[in-house]
Amino acid sequence: MPQPLHVGARAEPGWLTSAEVAGPKLHEALAIVGRALETDRPDIQGQRVIELVTWWLALPLAHALLDGEPLPDLSPENTRVWVHDDPAPDGVGTLIVEDRATTHSLKVLVEAHLSPLVAAVREHTRRPAKALWRGVDDRIAGALIFVAQSRGEEARGCALAREAYPDIDLRTLELPGYALTVHVRSGCCLYYRIPKAKCWGCPLLKDDERRALTTS
Repeated sequence: MPQPLHVGARAEPGWLTSAEVAGPKLHEALAIVGRALETDRPDIQGQRVIELVTWWLALPLAHALLDGEPLPDLSPENTRVWVHDDPAPDGVGTLIVEDRATTHSLKVLVEAHLSPLVAAVREHTRRPAKALWRGVDDRIAGALIFVAQSRGEEARGCALAREAYPDIDLRTLELPGYALTVHVRSGCCLYYRIPKAKCWGCPLLKDDERRALTTS
């Protein structure tokens, strides 16, 4: 798996602060994710922007937690996230200006970025704030589990996710020849409203439907 962070300024135009995404670059960010998802619905675009920014923030934090290391300083002034039509450089969409650690918790770091962004997206798209915050929680939990699975440490990732979210819905799907851990989201990402898009963590699905998606 690629390193979870870029360090130092880079020349590519897709690096934005969360304040820029919540402010002068919000319309551009919504348009970028709309093109990627082939939808012009503001609610879907807004949900995606929130979850994209959360995902970029959560990945390096998940790595640090699994390594038992201090969290990188992802304070808003020290952090840039990748929001662009092109893929993130080397598949890594998080950049810190200065390589330093912080004593702040994951929740505090993420909320510092997402509180103003959720407010801006809610105002522009009318997507309820509660739905947007559920997406934040789902992306953080998903990052903890995804990173742990990629490192062969699924049990630790699930334990961290349960510690952060005691009511998380983790299920084991028995499939031909193997079992798969599935994180069932607490909220809707709205992907089901995009033609051909399917999310097997969708809370609207039954487990038999998840198995069918996983094996298709």
